[in-house]
Amino acid sequence: MKVLAIAFVVVLVAGLVSTADEEDNSQAALVRVRRGFGCPINQYQCHSHCKSIGRRGGYCGGPFKLTCTCYN
Repeated sequence: MKVLAIAFVVVLVAGLVSTADEEDNSQAALVRVRRGFGCPINQYQCHSHCKSIGRRGGYCGGPFKLTCTCYN
């Protein structure tokens, strides 16, 4: 019975640690989307794409503004 209780506590702690790690990764500030989505001609299309995937907005960046960059 003690072994079962110890195993349960170990699994519980492992679950809590993995959940905390996932929450840290979900706070990524920027998401870069290569090619398309209006860049470099239509920055509004890039902004709309980023909003459609749950970000606050986006802009064309990088060399020659070819990369759509989404921000949180």
